[in-house]
Amino acid sequence: MSTIDKQRIAAVRKLEQLGYTFAGDDWMHPANDAAAPPTITDELHAMLVKRADDLDGCSAGSDEERELVAIERAIGAYEAVRWPTGKVAGGKG
Repeated sequence: MSTIDKQRIAAVRKLEQLGYTFAGDDWMHPANDAAAPPTITDELHAMLVKRADDLDGCSAGSDEERELVAIERAIGAYEAVRWPTGKVAGGKG
């Protein structure tokens, strides 16, 4: 099994632990309104950012490029919810 496959499996497990479900062709937020603790979701965010960095410069039209596009969408969606003003509390941004 490749490293990419192992990472995908780990990411799916983590999302399911956080209460997300996969419906149609996208991940759906947990049914309850209680969000996962920021430390857990921030850890997943960091993993996705690292994976995106690893995929930077991949070949156009490759599986890696498709994975990168999906990861970038997920990162953007998470950041829009986590930091709706575009700023980190207590940060410089």
